[in-house]
Amino acid sequence: MEQGGFTLIEVIVAMLLLAIVATGLIPALIGTLKATHQNTDTATASQLVSQQIDIARSGTATCAALTSFKNAVIPPVVDARGVSFQPVRNSVTCPATAPGIAKVTVSVTLTGKTAQLASAITYVYVTS
Repeated sequence: MEQGGFTLIEVIVAMLLLAIVATGLIPALIGTLKATHQNTDTATASQLVSQQIDIARSGTATCAALTSFKNAVIPPVVDARGVSFQPVRNSVTCPATAPGIAKVTVSVTLTGKTAQLASAITYVYVTS
């Protein structure tokens, strides 16, 4: 009497083949997770840079106000994943005479790191 089905050796061979295929996919999965993490950090940093640019543009359009903007202490921003970002107001370059154009540079780093994740330059028309 013959019964259909898998033998123990066939099941073990199938499991071994599945393990080999899964092991080959693990590096790709890890690489994808790292890229996703980096892209999320960059997107958050870009959003924070945009916020700082908006703050610079929305303030009083004087060199004194922009210098005060640059010197203000900015607390770190922690996202929903618990990653801490530090917005930095790098520089304000005012014109020699007013009215004129002031150059404002801002960036964002991970807290405790020096590498910039995102940065931007904007120009603000100053009246005095």
